[in-house]
Formats: sequence, C-alpha cells, structure tokens
Amino acid sequence: MTEEQTDPNQKHGWIYLFNLGFYILPMVLFPYSWEQIAVLSVALVAFVALYLYCFQLPPQRMWLPIIGMFVIACLVTPLNSGSIALFSYVGFFVGFAYRWRIALFAVIGVIATMAMFHFWWGVGWDLFIHYGSVIVITVAIFGRVERLRQRYAREKQRSEDEIERLAKNVERERIARDLHDILGHTLSSIILKSDLAKAQLSKQQYAEAEQQLAELSDIARQSLSQVRQSVSGYQHGGLVLELKRLEHRLHDAGFQTAISGLPPQIEKTRETALVLALTELVTNIIRHSKGQNCEIHFDETSDTYMVRVVDNGECEGVKEGNGLSGVSKRLKELGGSVDIANNRGCAVTLMLPKQAREAV
Repeated sequence: MTEEQTDPNQKHGWIYLFNLGFYILPMVLFPYSWEQIAVLSVALVAFVALYLYCFQLPPQRMWLPIIGMFVIACLVTPLNSGSIALFSYVGFFVGFAYRWRIALFAVIGVIATMAMFHFWWGVGWDLFIHYGSVIVITVAIFGRVERLRQRYAREKQRSEDEIERLAKNVERERIARDLHDILGHTLSSIILKSDLAKAQLSKQQYAEAEQQLAELSDIARQSLSQVRQSVSGYQHGGLVLELKRLEHRLHDAGFQTAISGLPPQIEKTRETALVLALTELVTNIIRHSKGQNCEIHFDETSDTYMVRVVDNGECEGVKEGNGLSGVSKRLKELGGSVDIANNRGCAVTLMLPKQAREAV
C-alpha cells in the first residue's frame, strides 16, 4: 500500500536542520585546511539539497535521495566525525518512508557502516560509534512516529470528509422531505381555491370569488415563507464550487463565460448571501438576456469586496422585479449595495464591506 506525504508541516522541514551543528562545529574548532573546508562545505550543501528534496517526495520515491545522503555521509566521515548528524537524517527518512522490517534492516546497515568506520577505517573521535548509533536509532524512531502521526492525520481527515459528506446528504434529504410535505399540501390548497374562485366568477359571485383569491394569496405567501425557512439551512459547497456550477449553467444555456479575479474568503453567512445573489443574477441572465457572453469579475478595495456580473444582451428597462430586489435587499442587510448599468449590455456590481456588520 502506497502512502503519500500530505502533512502541511512538511514545508517547515528546514527547521530540523539544527542537528547539523554536530557537523559544522568541528569545521570551526579543528584546524582544517581551506581545501578540506571547501570539500566539507560542498558536501554539506549537496546534503541539504537532497534533504529538502526528500521532504517533497512521497515515501515510495524517497529511496534515491536517501542513498545520496548516505553516500555523502560516508564520503565525509574520514574528514569529519560530525557526520553522525548526516547519518541521523538518513535514519529519520528510513524510519519514515518504509515499513518497520525494512526500516530495521536499513538502520542496522547504517550502524554497521558507522562501526566499520570506527573500528577499521578510522575516525577522529573515540565515541563516534557510541553516540552515532544512539542518535541514529533515536532519530529513526522519530521518523517512524512521524509516519504514524501522518497516517493518523490522513485517516482523521478522511473521516471528517466522510462525516461532512454524510451531513450534506442528510441535509439534502431533510430539505427534500420538507419541500415535499409543504408543497404537496400547499399546491392542493391552491388548486382547490382557484377552482372555487373560477366557479364563483362564472356565477358572478364576485365577493365570494374575491375572498377565495385573497385566501389563495395568503396561502402562497405562507408557502413561500415555509419554503424559505426550509431551504435556509442548506449548506452550499462554498463560493468557488458554486461558481463552477453557475459557469456550467451559463454554458448549458449557450453563454461564453469568463470568471476572473480572486473570490473573497469570508465567513459562512456572508458567503451564503453572495452565493445566493450570484445565483439570482445568473438565473436572470439565462431567463431574460439575449446575449451570448457573460463575465463574472472579482475585485476589491481597501474596505470593499466587489463582484461585477456583465452580459452583452439587451438591457433596456431593467426592473427590480427580475429578482434584483431580492439581491439588493440581501446585500443591504449586510451593509452592501448593488449598482446596475446598462451601457453595452447589462452590468450588475455587488459591493460588500470587508468588515462584517455587527448584529444589532
């Protein structure tokens, strides 16, 4: 089973390079020649490059930079016994990237290599193998713990995603059930009232018909309120996802669509209002515009987010009744405003303050 490195803290991998102090300190304290300092410095730069590169790879592809780090550690050991720091990083990645059996054999191989340097090839430090083996084993354990921690984090994220998906499904089912119950009753009442009004009008019973029509209007208003209350709890997929859906709707209706600028990252309440406003504007364009192009552009000033929705259709006599009154009201409740222009098409600009209005 392959595992991908997805932990967000990996971008801070350079922090762990403090352990290279064991390698750098001898270069400062001991009388190396300039040639030796240059060789050790080049080796250090190459090692750090491989280390950082290894952090960017999934575990199954770490073997090549791990081998590169191991080779560099071996090459510099005769010059600098502080190479135990380099071997420790090899131990970390081995413990992180591989299952415990493979990691165990690899760590034993690293320690055996250090032992050969200590007992046969010679190093400038009597405690090289003693400190080195302890550090390599300890850091390899840290690597193993990090592997398990990241696995747990991925599993937790998958669980949270699944819970969110199930919650959305439950919410959709709730809305569908509520709408079915509300509309089933309401539509039956509307049919009954309209039939009664029609019959009374045919009998010239105007007062009675007027009463039926008044009751019909009340039923419609109550139904609209109930539908709004039912749908108000719906959790949309976020502004970016809803923009994709609106783009698909426009495309299906024959509009060439362009979305530009950076959508704002705002809290859920205002994001929902913006999603609903954009949905209403797109619906109006699809229903009423005779154009072929639509553009949605995001911009901002120091204190205002702006969204401009433009289509190239005929825009004469635009009325608030075409859903714009609801958009305007929704924006005003949040301290924003709507501007409409009809020069060479129809352009509607939504303006929302960056500071959310405090509830009164």
